[in-house]
Amino acid sequence: MHKCWDEVGDIIRIIAPICMEHDPSGIDIEFVNHRARGYYLTGQSGYKHIGLMRGRLDMHDNVAGIFHNVNPKGKCRMDKRLTSILGSYVNEYETTVRQSGNKDWPSALNIIVITDMDWDDDDDSFGTLTQIARKLDIMGAPPYQAGVQFFRVGDAGRGLDEDKVKFLDDQIWKERGVRDIVDMTTWTGSPGELSPKGLLKVLLGAVRRSIDYMEA
Repeated sequence: MHKCWDEVGDIIRIIAPICMEHDPSGIDIEFVNHRARGYYLTGQSGYKHIGLMRGRLDMHDNVAGIFHNVNPKGKCRMDKRLTSILGSYVNEYETTVRQSGNKDWPSALNIIVITDMDWDDDDDSFGTLTQIARKLDIMGAPPYQAGVQFFRVGDAGRGLDEDKVKFLDDQIWKERGVRDIVDMTTWTGSPGELSPKGLLKVLLGAVRRSIDYMEA
């Protein structure tokens, strides 16, 4: 990610305000190989509630400050990071639904992944996403309950086998018989490429697509 780190910063600066505008509880920011300060004491691997609409705003991290304090390093095991985040969420969903007698659900989760897709050879993100989708199906979760939006950045991501990219975006769900929780967009950073309205549509694509399939 070193080569496209500035590009990552550009997209974060654009999408973070849009996300915060539509989530009064703020957004969480996570990195594959970086943990927030105090991680070993708090157990929180990322930065929580950025842009919170209540409480003392000066007590919360800001997006620019977080980004500039992180340096990309190490191998990228995207599958492990997705397992940590999505696995915890699915467990929370299951517990909440069971304890409430199926009368209450956690807020929907929409994960935005900014990546050059230069993942480790042992990475099994396909398997991770399939497993999470299957668990949501088994529990009968609403189709909009969880979604993952990938933004491809950098030359490495653009040079990937397009068949592999298409499989992740469109085919994996059809072939493995689970709900579609993933959308993918290639980010070029061209001026005027996406308007705020268009970008919001892309950000909501992963959860929206499941609803579209249900309505079709």
